[in-house]
Amino acid sequence: MLLPDLQSRVRIALTNTIVDQWTLFAPSSGTSRPSARSISFHLGWALRGTIERTWDVDAEYDRSGMVLESSVRLDDGTSRPPHLIVHHRGRLGPEHNLLLVELSTDATGTPGSLDVTTATGVQRRFGYRYGVMLDLRLAEVGTTARVVPHWQWTTLDEGPVTDGLRPVYTDDVLAEITARARGGDAW
Repeated sequence: MLLPDLQSRVRIALTNTIVDQWTLFAPSSGTSRPSARSISFHLGWALRGTIERTWDVDAEYDRSGMVLESSVRLDDGTSRPPHLIVHHRGRLGPEHNLLLVELSTDATGTPGSLDVTTATGVQRRFGYRYGVMLDLRLAEVGTTARVVPHWQWTTLDEGPVTDGLRPVYTDDVLAEITARARGGDAW
């Protein structure tokens, strides 16, 4: 699968997740913000329908207690499975590892809210052909939720293929998606 095709599929899955699971993002859904873990589950569920059935889509899939080198551990020295992967279970190598998704719900959008170095280290370690760092930039504006997704894509061969995080949608497309998610409310 080529990168532009995979980007389109992830964009479709993200759109469906935002629209179909809006209550997950909306402040009325509870007192706490949704976790990257919850969102990655729903994103994976939506992505499942856009990927060929030969691929497995898993959220926080632990490869037998994967032991990560210090160069690919989180800032606090710990490690955890990637938020979402598309792969062939039980097999290793780029032909069996299509996509690694790292997710952030950080509203600040500050550089470093997603650690590209750590994510690309995990991508190289397990041989994922493609990686995407997806920053949803969740925020509350009054009593409504705001989602302004940005992403940065990497390839196993080239590393980052975009210079920093870029918006997933144009402003007008994001406004339409958000209005659909809210049931027609204007943004």
